[in-house]
Formats: sequence, C-alpha cells, structure tokens
Amino acid sequence: MSTGKLWTRIFLIVLLSTYVAVTYLRSETRSSWLVESLSSTGGDDYVCPQVAEYDPTRALHGRKINEISIAKSVKRLSEAVRVDTTVGDNWEDPNESPEQWKAFDTFANWIKQSFPKIHDLGSPVKREVIHKHGLLYTWPGSDSSLKPLLLMAHQDVVPVDQATLKEWVHKPFSGHIDFENQTVWGRGTVDCKVWLLGTMSAVENLIENGWQPRRSILLAYGYDEESSGVHGAKRIAQHLHQKLGDDSVAMLVDEGMPVYSKYDIEAFGSPIAAPAVDEKGSLDVEVEVRSKGGHSSMPPPHTSIGLLAEIVTVLEAHPFPDKIQAESESQIRFFQCIRDHPLIPSVLRDALYELEYAERSLRSDLSESQLASLPWQERMYYRFASQSLRKRRLNAARGSFLKVLSPEARSLLKTTQAVDLIQGGVKVNALPESAKATVNHRIATYSSINETQNRYKEVLTPLANKMGLSLEIFGKEILSPSKEARGAVVVRHAHAPLEVAETSPFKGKSAGPFRLLSSVIRQTWHLDEPRKRWTDKHASSQQQQPDKFKEFKDPVRVSPSTMFANTDTHWYKKLTSNIFRFGPATLHKDLTGFTMLKTIHTVNEHVSFDAIVKSVEFYTNLIIAVDYEDPDNF
Repeated sequence: MSTGKLWTRIFLIVLLSTYVAVTYLRSETRSSWLVESLSSTGGDDYVCPQVAEYDPTRALHGRKINEISIAKSVKRLSEAVRVDTTVGDNWEDPNESPEQWKAFDTFANWIKQSFPKIHDLGSPVKREVIHKHGLLYTWPGSDSSLKPLLLMAHQDVVPVDQATLKEWVHKPFSGHIDFENQTVWGRGTVDCKVWLLGTMSAVENLIENGWQPRRSILLAYGYDEESSGVHGAKRIAQHLHQKLGDDSVAMLVDEGMPVYSKYDIEAFGSPIAAPAVDEKGSLDVEVEVRSKGGHSSMPPPHTSIGLLAEIVTVLEAHPFPDKIQAESESQIRFFQCIRDHPLIPSVLRDALYELEYAERSLRSDLSESQLASLPWQERMYYRFASQSLRKRRLNAARGSFLKVLSPEARSLLKTTQAVDLIQGGVKVNALPESAKATVNHRIATYSSINETQNRYKEVLTPLANKMGLSLEIFGKEILSPSKEARGAVVVRHAHAPLEVAETSPFKGKSAGPFRLLSSVIRQTWHLDEPRKRWTDKHASSQQQQPDKFKEFKDPVRVSPSTMFANTDTHWYKKLTSNIFRFGPATLHKDLTGFTMLKTIHTVNEHVSFDAIVKSVEFYTNLIIAVDYEDPDNF
C-alpha cells in the first residue's frame, strides 16, 4: 500500500472516530457512560475536592477549651433580640439625627454587660467606637508580624411590616425561647445577631479559658448593613485601612451563605456548607414618569401612572438573559458538589456531567496518565477536536444546564431585576403629575454596573420614542423634550450602586485560606452528630461534649458559592483578597414547621438552639486554627 493511501486511511479513521465520539457524547444514552467514566477518573474529586477536617491537637498543645453552656448562649441571643435595632433606608447620619439611632446605645450597653471578660478594665481586648455606633474590638496577638483574623457581623435588623404582626407565632422582638421546638424567635435571630454573638462568645470563652493568641483578632460590627453600611462598615473599614494598610488581613469572615441540611430544598436535600467566595453587585434604579396634571374628569389616554405601568411591563418582558460565563465557576461548583444526591433530578445530573466533560475538553494541561484513564471516545475527542468545536460543545452544555434549572436556581447565576417599590398620585380626582418605580438589580458576577445600566437605554428608548416621551437615563439625555412630548421619563440611581466583588481564591496555590476555612467547617459539622438540645429550662450548664475525632466520622462537604445578596464586606476589599461570607447553621431538621432560611427578612424569623451552639463552636475553632496555621500555606 502506498504511503499516500495509508495516510488517507488514517485520516478517515480519525475523522470517523471523532464523529462517533461527538455523536455518542450527545446521545440520549450517554448518562450511564458519563457517570461510570467520571468515577473511574476521579470525577468527584475533580469537581468537588474536599480537605480533611481540621485537627486542633497541635494548635491546642493538649489544652481543652471548655464549652459555653447551651443555656447561656440561648439566653444571650434571646436578650439581644429584645433590643430593637431596626434601621430603615436613607437614615440621616447619626451626628445629625442621634435620636433615630439611640437603640444602638442600648445595644452596646447590653453587649458590655453580657461579655464582662471582654469589657473588664483588665481585659486584653481593646474596644473602639467608630462613628457613634460602629464597634471594633482588637485582641492583640503576641506576634505582630502575623496578619490578623477579621470576623464581622452587623448590629442592625430590617423593619417588621406592621401589617404582618398577627402572622408571627411569637412577637418579633420578644426573643421567645421555645423549648418544644428548640428555637429562639424574633427579628435578627438569624440576620445576624446569632453570628455577632457567636464571635463575641468565642472570644469571651477563650479569654475565660486562659487562651492567648499569637495572631491578632479583630471583631467589626457595623450598624446599617441593611441600608448599605455607609455609616457603620464604611467608617470602620476606613479606620482599619488607615491603621493597617493594603492587604493587611489574613482572612475575613462575615455573614453569608449557610450550612444546608438535608431538609433544605435549596441544596436538593444534600447536606453541604457553602461559604461564598464572591458576591453579586447591586443597582437600585428609580424610574420616574412626569406628565401634566389636571382634573381627573378630563384625562389623557394614559396618566403618568399608566405610562409607568407600560414601562414596568416592558422591563419585566425583557429580563436579563440566562447565561453562564467563566466567572460563574463558584456557583457551578456548588451544583457539581450536590449532583449525585438521590433527590437531584436525573436531567439535571446528566447536564452537570456533560458540562464537566465539556469543561475538561478545553483544558490543555491533562497529563498522559489522565488521558489514558479516559474512555477512548473522549481521548479521541480531546486529541483531535478543534478548539472551536470544543467551545461550541461547552456553550451547548451550558445552555442545556440552564434549561433544566428552576427559575430560582437560574437567578443565582444571572443579573436579576425586581420592581419593589411604586408610588404616584395624591388624590383620586387629580391627575398624577408624577409616578415612580424603584427596581432592584443583583448583578451577575460576570457583569457590571455599566452593563446593567446600558440595558435601560436598549429597552426604554424604543418605548419612550413610541409613546412620545422624552428620556433621560443616568444624567444623559437620550430623547430630547419637545412641545409635542406627552411627558418625560427620568431614570436615575435610587442608591449608590455596588460593583461585583472580586472572587476570593478557592482553588490552586493561592487558595490556602479557603482550604483552612473548609477544614474548620468540616471539623465543626458532622452528619452523624446529634442535635444540641436544652430541654431543662432550669439547667444552666451542660456536660462537656465528646471528642469529635473519636465520636463523629462523617464531616459535612464544603463547596464555594456565590453570595446572591450583599454584605458589608465590599467596604473591606482593600484589606484582604481572602473574603468569605458564611453563616453557621444546623444540619438538623427545623422543628418549627418553617424553614429557617425562608424566614430571613420576613415573618417568623427564628434560629434553632443547635445553630446557636454550632455558631459559637465554629468561630472558636476558626480562631484557634487560623492562629496556629499560616493560611497562605495551608
């Protein structure tokens, strides 16, 4: 056979093999093959790697840290909730309107009385009050060369809608202790006084146990996080930055994504901890329509309210597109970590497996041994498929994945919009001269404020032109006013926008702090650990808990995720790139009949005794681990 014919045959074989591989990968029967082949190549470790749970033996040097009683932790939270620290939007500076903020003086005094070891004259901890009500605590370490650990929470809570008071099982600021359901009820129990008290209790207890840190510990508590943090967290962050400088903190942990139990539908019944490594941006937009007033007996075809309704209808008819980009990786990792749970729909599981293979095919660093472990169809695809074909495959896999997600799950990945406020008119027989709607956007990690703003120009310009309205968008005149104009549309910022946060490292050499955090989470939560209970209301102590390394063998899995809401952390980004948003919770069933996560910011907010205790335990474990380890090299 001639050399030319031989090479022709080889080419045809390669071409046919590639075609077969592509066809096979796209077939409806690929699921079982994908599962089998991925498991044979370490698929689970590839998409959801886990670190060992942290062993504090060396860090504690044989010392035992006595735990706080459940009774004390529960009572503290109950008392804290009784102090109503509600904050509304756009409150004036506390220097200009001190009466509006007086509850925070009451709360600060309660903290002083409740944590005497931290506040006594001989305490090693220094307390600073920043801009009237911001609280900053510093526990100096013995080694000033080590970057400090920064733990955060906020003192304020969202308002309670007075129209919903009858729907509350227990009054929102009662702090009711419910022994039957092992729960504390009230506004702020979860968001986020349980975590504020968790950090304070951890430090108080370590002082009481005679523990001394090498690495300084900072506790920072803003007081207007629910209205953007401009008075509290912003001022505290500026103070710390002026004092410490850029990149001066080892790790920052604030409120955030939770520990999901098997009863939480958000994780499809898969127990998992999901510290957020990035955070969506935020943009609040006010859309105002102005038109001529007059007597309502002589109305135009559309009043300003009617014109605004047309605009709202068009905005909601043009949502931001469902999309996945490289910046979506942390949230995709979360879905990959739970994909094999029995409650995951098979179509979603198949889509996740296909997405993983499509992502692998784009990699250029697979070793020969890794390639050899792949099925022959995938090896052929990897060796001979063009880059453009691989990219098309990835886009197709992403599209298939998005199609099988619920609308709620897709919202975690995309830029969202919600028309939350609307107002207009002053009297039933007077034409409204103005009507306003406020739209809240949570900006996807792959997008930006600018891209979100530009969508208003794209969507509203044709509509305003059709309706004969002038149009001004974020200070720029898009359609000029004229004598024939039926009115004007003005689009402006309702509040200061917040850009998407940079992703904290969660893989590779720079992810030591995330790995250390993950190891502490796995040290703290075990699937085979029983619920912490306080059943005797007259008991004030509890027995020492068993050694987890002897008793409990099933640590919770950990995955990075994306924070869909916003936190005070964006004010601190100059201090560290290792910012994690995590909310200690419980792996046990909510006994109230409500889901804890579903009551945040709404009726019947509550938290279980177990979650209260685990919060203190987690922060204690974290302080000890970060104090002993070098997070960068973990």
